[in-house]
Amino acid sequence: MKSGAGDDPFAEDSSEAEDTSTDADTDQDGGVSEETQSVSESSSPSLSGPSGQAQTQSLPYKYRRDSVKQGRNQQPVFLQSETEELIEKTIDRIEERFDENIYKTDVVEAMLVAGGEGTTPEAVLQRWGYGMKNR
Repeated sequence: MKSGAGDDPFAEDSSEAEDTSTDADTDQDGGVSEETQSVSESSSPSLSGPSGQAQTQSLPYKYRRDSVKQGRNQQPVFLQSETEELIEKTIDRIEERFDENIYKTDVVEAMLVAGGEGTTPEAVLQRWGYGMKNR
């Protein structure tokens, strides 16, 4: 990549950073220090392994993700103004029903899924974990 306006002027040179991390991870004998070993052992996630993955997968979609965009592909959609108004009305109706803020991205996808499944956006969003605080 070219260096330019987007570069971080305070970032360390990559060769300097590698030298520093290598020196910190090895002791004078050339072996890995105990501190580095304990950090790497304790940095494993608490939900690792098959049972941890099963626990994560059993969570509703809303709670499995770190952001609204995680696990989604961006698709350009061109909408008529009436459709945009319908989306806003649907968001208002669902937020009132579930008594919580809902991402527009979730509502739009729930509307598409509901249309394909022959159900309601509310049912899809409830399956994804919305409205759980009211149960």
